[in-house]
Amino acid sequence: MCQRKLKTKIAKKWAMLLASFLLQAVLPIGIATAWAQQWESLSVYPPEIKLHTSADYQNVIAVAKRADGVTLDVTDQVEWTMENTSLAQLESYRLKPLADGQTILHAQWQGMRAQSPIAVSAAAEARPISFHLDVMPVLTRTGCNTGSCHGAARGKDGFRLSLFGFDPAGDHFRITREIGTRRINMARPDHSLFYLKSIGAVPHSGGRRMEPDSVYADTLLTWLEGGAKQDATTPPTCTQLELFPKQAVMQGEGTQQRLVAVAHFSDGTTRDVSALAAFTTNNENAAAVTNLGAVTAGTRGEAFVMARYDTHTVGTQVITLPNDLQYVAPEVTGNYIDELVADKLKKLRITPSGQCSDEEFLRRTTIDIVGLLPTEEEYQQFLADPAPDRRAKLIDRLLERKEFSEIWAMKWAQLLMVKSDINVSYKAAFLYSSWLTNQLAESQPIDKIVRELLASSGGVFSVPATNFYQAERDTLNVSENVAHVF
Repeated sequence: MCQRKLKTKIAKKWAMLLASFLLQAVLPIGIATAWAQQWESLSVYPPEIKLHTSADYQNVIAVAKRADGVTLDVTDQVEWTMENTSLAQLESYRLKPLADGQTILHAQWQGMRAQSPIAVSAAAEARPISFHLDVMPVLTRTGCNTGSCHGAARGKDGFRLSLFGFDPAGDHFRITREIGTRRINMARPDHSLFYLKSIGAVPHSGGRRMEPDSVYADTLLTWLEGGAKQDATTPPTCTQLELFPKQAVMQGEGTQQRLVAVAHFSDGTTRDVSALAAFTTNNENAAAVTNLGAVTAGTRGEAFVMARYDTHTVGTQVITLPNDLQYVAPEVTGNYIDELVADKLKKLRITPSGQCSDEEFLRRTTIDIVGLLPTEEEYQQFLADPAPDRRAKLIDRLLERKEFSEIWAMKWAQLLMVKSDINVSYKAAFLYSSWLTNQLAESQPIDKIVRELLASSGGVFSVPATNFYQAERDTLNVSENVAHVF
């Protein structure tokens, strides 16, 4: 009963989101009409769908792509069909299981077709509320276990949770056992302080974290009414998080794109966690995102929309373009780096700058690689070189110079705390700096340097890399430094 109530409330949230898309349907249809002859592909996400137990569901979206890379959410415009309607039902672009088996979901739009296979298992089985899989994601989704709240190292207001839920067993103990019956009330579950503070019914320094009638509050209350139990068996762990589509190029301010987050678990099952993931954007002006993963295009620019679920974080690149932008992509030749840069500029509709002069190239390259201005002799030598690949040869010569290793060692030295102080002698710091410079001069891969640094053991003179631990002896600070740098 509680699972049906939970599914109904989530469906209402998605229905409200759908309504906002329909209100803006005039703009996408106008764009589709003007560019109909240029739409080249249609994709359905997720590309593979698994439904497990009667409580499971999966939201689906359809995205069209134009020849110039522009994408459009056409979920509400495509014709959806399913080969076997007795296995699953599609309602408001949400698939729900009916019976075990396999079938295929088809989408058709503007003469293009796409499909996604569906596998349904244990359709008749109910899935009880799980502390690990339901309650913990709610705490993460609502920000309760972030570093600025109860996820801080010392907690907040006497209550501590593991940061982003990395320790569910410890969190269950602290919620149910740490202060007796103060946080949970088994006689009156709806009077539990754990629940009342989250919905703002009693004073809470973190404010209201969820609405009383939300699916998140319902999950917490259902779990409390069920006895606030720990999972009877070890639940499957989340091994991967995917966010679809992986890239969106949106044209026209106000255009919207739904996102779907899918979690993969160690037992082979998947779960739509769009309503449980925490969505953020690094550029609100270019691409704003709602708490259900609906992206709205703003001013021209680029943004990365991130989704966090469990201990996993993934992102989608979103490029927003104005509606009336005139652009013709120039032909770009060169190596694979030039091709990647040209592809990015094409998506952003930016015309590449013209090729710089030899004098400008010499100055810029020398400063960037070795941090020095070219000498008069180097200037004359470079301009007198008639070879067509003289620019490439200049770069090779600069990379072989000791200044290249020294300038990059200096950049890394700031991060790796290469300095002499009360804990690190001048000799030890010099050896530490020399070790780092030599590693870069020998073109050692960064991952190899990091492994040697973190796994170093021995004296600070014989094994200079150990000075990383000598400079900072507090284990908590060392952990933070490693997390920040690497």
